[in-house]
Amino acid sequence: MNNKNIRFYEIDLLRFLAAMAVVFFHYTFRGYSEGDYSPVVFPVIGEFSRYGYLGVNLFFIISGFVILLSAMNRTAITFASSRFIRLYPAFWAGVTLSAIVIYLFGMPKFSVTLPQYLMNMTMICGYLGIEHVDGVYWTLLVELKFYALIFLLLFINKIKQIEYFLAAWLIVVFINIVAPLPKIISFFVFPEWAALFISGSLFYLIYSNGFNIYRGVMLFCAYVFALYYGTQEVNTVSKFYDSSFSNTVALFWISAFYFIFMLIILNKLSWIRSDKLVKIGLLTYPLYLVHQNIGFIVFNIFGESINKYVLLIALINIMLLLAWLIHVLVEKPLGSFLHNKNKQLQHKYS
Repeated sequence: MNNKNIRFYEIDLLRFLAAMAVVFFHYTFRGYSEGDYSPVVFPVIGEFSRYGYLGVNLFFIISGFVILLSAMNRTAITFASSRFIRLYPAFWAGVTLSAIVIYLFGMPKFSVTLPQYLMNMTMICGYLGIEHVDGVYWTLLVELKFYALIFLLLFINKIKQIEYFLAAWLIVVFINIVAPLPKIISFFVFPEWAALFISGSLFYLIYSNGFNIYRGVMLFCAYVFALYYGTQEVNTVSKFYDSSFSNTVALFWISAFYFIFMLIILNKLSWIRSDKLVKIGLLTYPLYLVHQNIGFIVFNIFGESINKYVLLIALINIMLLLAWLIHVLVEKPLGSFLHNKNKQLQHKYS
């Protein structure tokens, strides 16, 4: 089976829904509740959209699945180059567009400097203590750590033994629950998010290699750890936003993510498969990159002069259009260019 030719249309839909959950969280809850980023309050919608932050948890499960799928039967170099080509064109566009809008319209609530912008273009500025142009980029730093772990397994030619690596990773996550790990170790194993990536990877292994007791026990442990860290996250966001979040609701949604993924790998959601879902899946990444600070700035400019619900609907549609333009005008052509150059270099030095 050629993994590069596999397409899970259900996951394209899941990815888009996760992004929309985050968008609604930012626009209808976070913007008003934290940092006075937006003057517009949505008290009714906000009671539901406050849990949209869990879209990130779903993203990490999805990443565990699709990254392992894409890594199989690849070398470390081809994996790294494919990730670079997939991530950076849209990211460069998102950072640039966000920086321009912030520079022109963001003051005094938002600001950006040229050195900050240039360092953001590397995607690793957060590791260097430099503020992100848009706060949502923090999740990319977590993703990069997972990519680095997969790259290492490919580099030492141990990707086929990944089940043992996942088991060891789960043990480290458990140790962190019992006794918090030193910061230098937790930086590399990111235990608060690890169970989600591990779960996604296990879902892929069960899909590709079948279910057995070993994988089942690991998945159950990962699920329990995800619930534990889910409650920790509820405590964190409750304090951060000085607002009440329900453990029951959060754990329900995390459990729902696992249930849905189980249905996917059991081929129980084939009825929703459509190649049209690829199109909305392609919008997800650029939408995620540009929606937050640009959206907050729009709310600050027009929030008092336009009906807030009209503004919300219009803004979401504008962001979707912007995401599509980034994909068509930047991500697709630049990605193709980089892909062709990469193939030429591989052929030259092979």
